[in-house]
Amino acid sequence: MLFLVDFVARGLGQGVQVGAHYWVLFGVGAIVGPLLTGQLADRIGARGALLIAYALQAFAVGLPALHPGTVSLTFSSLVMGAFTPGIVILVLGRVHELVPHDHASQKVAWSVATTSFAIMQALAAFGLSLAFQSTGGDYHLLFLIGVAALALAFVLELALGNRERPTGWRKQGLAN
Repeated sequence: MLFLVDFVARGLGQGVQVGAHYWVLFGVGAIVGPLLTGQLADRIGARGALLIAYALQAFAVGLPALHPGTVSLTFSSLVMGAFTPGIVILVLGRVHELVPHDHASQKVAWSVATTSFAIMQALAAFGLSLAFQSTGGDYHLLFLIGVAALALAFVLELALGNRERPTGWRKQGLAN
């Protein structure tokens, strides 16, 4: 999201005040995101909600690169704001779906998911900053990378997400 604010402020030349406006919209999205994603997961399941989340996020990330107007930027800010905390609800629900009735394995899976997320978030921040600097400030490349990452997550969940948990989950030392 910080790249979007910077894109608005410097990339589009609209200034910090306008960039801050989109940051506020991001915050509004973050307020309602967990409520909406939780309701969606309750209605259609965490897997379906996660697929919708990935698709909506990919669209919201790519839209400003194609059409950097007020409507696109507002939509992107609200959607990405909603899914920043909302995705946590969906992933927790997905872990529960993949490892039902086994709290010990759920705990391990959630720990792995949380640790993986933290590591990848840090690596992505460094990588995107490096890409941005190396290209002389190409915001569109950042949007493209974001869309590609979300599309990959969508495809992986679609292709592999219906699999059952590995047999011998406990025997392999993956749960206590």
